[in-house]
Amino acid sequence: MRDLIDETARSGLVIFHEEVARDGAQGKTLIGGKQRVSLARRHSELFGKFARHQLVFNAGFPSASKDEYESVRQVVSEVDCCYVGASGRATMEEADLLIKAVKGAAYGRISIAVPTSGRMCSAMMHASPEECLNKVLNIISYIRDKDDVSVIDVALMDAARADISFTADSCVRLTENGASMVIACDTVGGLFPSEACSFFSSLKTTVGDKASLVAHMHNDLGFGLINTLTALSCGIRGITSSWLGLGERAGMPATEQLLFLTGHEPEKLPERLNVDGNLWTTPPDLKLLVPVARYVSQVTRRPLLTTDPIVGNGVNSLSTGTPFVDLELFQPYDPEQILGVDQRIFLTPLASKRIIVSVACRLGLSPSPEHVELLMDWVKRESFDRGIGVIDEADFLHFARKIDCPRSA
Repeated sequence: MRDLIDETARSGLVIFHEEVARDGAQGKTLIGGKQRVSLARRHSELFGKFARHQLVFNAGFPSASKDEYESVRQVVSEVDCCYVGASGRATMEEADLLIKAVKGAAYGRISIAVPTSGRMCSAMMHASPEECLNKVLNIISYIRDKDDVSVIDVALMDAARADISFTADSCVRLTENGASMVIACDTVGGLFPSEACSFFSSLKTTVGDKASLVAHMHNDLGFGLINTLTALSCGIRGITSSWLGLGERAGMPATEQLLFLTGHEPEKLPERLNVDGNLWTTPPDLKLLVPVARYVSQVTRRPLLTTDPIVGNGVNSLSTGTPFVDLELFQPYDPEQILGVDQRIFLTPLASKRIIVSVACRLGLSPSPEHVELLMDWVKRESFDRGIGVIDEADFLHFARKIDCPRSA
């Protein structure tokens, strides 16, 4: 069967495996079937007509429970704008369930996870790496006999700690026996960037074009994002991520960050990431990043933080006067133009006269220099008195009226 995702990756363009509904659940969140459908569609809108060429939405882990199975089925039944995947372990029982779960999908994928390192193979399957590989090869053949429509991917768990020669050989053998893409996992997020570079360089050099590879990084040491970008630099074109970085333990690389970093100024990627050419036919619509992130935040009850890159509450915000001198000088990009995020000004203990005047004018006031001094002094004192970092504008306006600050004409 034709696999548009694999074709895209092999052509040198980037493809995304979205994990918020599966790995994100291990981040102590729950996204219901209806919300998964909505999220898959919203995510697809970022890619436009290219969604089915560049996006795999992993709908979940059907064997986890009856409700999880039904949630996966709902996504399979209602989403036809991108590939929809279902994940499971390397057993015949789960193979049957995965076949059933993706039946009828417009663009269906089955993802089978199998341990790769000796220690992980022993712990999970009480077998050697070679025995685990043979088992998943048999499962691929079994699925192929029963389902000639769905695409099969294999996730090599703990590949980063396995013998590199065995991992590379596994990628080739899996592909030769019917797997579409092979997902190389840093399952415990233990790789430093230099180690990730060595791992992916060796894997890509050894495998060449004999297998299509995907990088699956975790963020336990805080390197998930940079290690994923490193994989791209090493020639890997498949990457996994999760909205807001939700995932097992410390999470995964954040989808919104990877979409921005690869989709903003794509013409500069050859220099920035040492990639050959552009990663996109048409870059994603970055103005949709913040709305989708807010949707995920509300559905999962994971609040957007001030310090979240790209989608956080601190983006395009000012609390000191210095940036007013040259706004472009103090930001790496224009959030309003690129993301559609309006500028916001906050009243904090660091407020300068420029901040006070800007907020006052927006609230319909016309403060004199004397009023500006009084307002600035009040904001600073009140912040420390209350022990808070931001003063509410309603309180600011109340004090301005108290000192008879004139209104604008």
